[in-house]
Order: sequence, then C-alpha cells, then structure tokens
Amino acid sequence: MDDPVAFAKLVAKEMADGYATGRYAPPPEYLNTAHAAAFLGLTPAGMETMRKEGRGPAFIRASGKLVRYRVTDLRDWMAQHRVEPGEVSE
Repeated sequence: MDDPVAFAKLVAKEMADGYATGRYAPPPEYLNTAHAAAFLGLTPAGMETMRKEGRGPAFIRASGKLVRYRVTDLRDWMAQHRVEPGEVSE
C-alpha cells in the first residue's frame, strides 16, 4: 500500500476490531523473560545475561526461578538509553 494515511487507518481499524472481538489483548503488566525480550527486540538469553550482569532493566524475582518484568520498567529502561542524533560517534 503506497498511501501511508490509508495504511495507518487500516491498521487502526484492524487493531480496534481485534480488541473488540478479543483477538488482541493489551500486554499484561508483568512479562516473563521471553515476552520481555520480544517486547525489547532482544533474545531471552540476552535478557538473562543482562540481568546476571546487572545492566538490564529492573525486574522482579518472586521466587528463585520466577522472574517478571513490568512493562513500565521496560519502557523506562529503553527511554534511559535514548541517544540524540550527533551525541555519539560510531
């Protein structure tokens, strides 16, 4: 589709229909490692490595193996890593 406005309207309608019919659901407040990784565009192994090294997003350890990430913490972590154009030379 070449018309971005028409495409945006199509996507918006599809999403609205999906929520109305139950096909889509908003993400839960707490995500497991695999879902948090997908949310950030990372791998679960990468999330685990960052968690172990203390450089990833905040998480909740409800028990020894039960780890969850709050969506708000994932968004905050991404915002903290925002780089303005020209700030970093690669």
